[in-house]
Amino acid sequence: MNKNLSIFFPYAMLFCLVVMWGSAFAALKISLETISPLNVMSLRLIIGSITILLFFLILNKRLPVSLNFWLWSFLIGFLGFSLPFSIISWGAQFIPSSLVAILMGVNPIITIILSYILLKDRSFNLRIIFGIFSGLFGIILLVGLNSFYNLTINDNFFIGQIAVLGGTFSFALASVIIKNAPTENSFERSLSSLICGSLIGLLIVYLFEDRSLSYEQISIKSIISLILLGVFPTGIATLLWFKIISLKGPLFLSLVNYLIPVWALFIGILFLNEKINFVIGFGLIFITMGIWLIEKR
Repeated sequence: MNKNLSIFFPYAMLFCLVVMWGSAFAALKISLETISPLNVMSLRLIIGSITILLFFLILNKRLPVSLNFWLWSFLIGFLGFSLPFSIISWGAQFIPSSLVAILMGVNPIITIILSYILLKDRSFNLRIIFGIFSGLFGIILLVGLNSFYNLTINDNFFIGQIAVLGGTFSFALASVIIKNAPTENSFERSLSSLICGSLIGLLIVYLFEDRSLSYEQISIKSIISLILLGVFPTGIATLLWFKIISLKGPLFLSLVNYLIPVWALFIGILFLNEKINFVIGFGLIFITMGIWLIEKR
């Protein structure tokens, strides 16, 4: 691969990941209108698995059969998919979406700590740490604090925060341990982890789903949104997730948490006639500075 192209490639993949994950919230919201959260979690993983499986069949690939490979796949499938998809969606019911964005914005901080402990990564310095907090402060400015006024602070509010933080921690942990997984092949990692995540998701649905729920009221709109959610932000995005980590590492991947609010702002300006004010402008500056400091070589 051309040297200039190889430098640009991870950033292009990160942008695609931002677009898909940033658009997932709308598809998720529509899906949840008539489908329960646990069923959405399970079905999007199954659809994502089928998506990657089609790539596998076209390319005539096969998955390894070793026990070690599948134990790693189950671990990544649980930490990277089943657990965070379940508890973040559940916790987000009790807290403002702006707070969800801020809590998920601590992902790079968690990633640094876990990389230091688990990967013995000693490459972090004050510049990178300052960049991480700069990006987090930018998110706080970007999403605004207006939604925190007149909140009802109760047990569910705190439980919701713990759930979102727990899901963020779980996803960061999965991103870090992938570096020690037994295969570097992104297709193998993606498909096996999604399959395992799907199986765990089905078990969670079986154990915790309300049996009294009616499936007769599921709308076509929710079904289409769920299919799109499974194909792009789950299936194809998972392939990008593994590839980015293999090329640039978990800290680079965690920058997606800074860029998703920026993408949401861009969509709002483009389609909803939203305006950029002084505070949002400063938020964008801090996020840009944070990414530059983290990626500066």
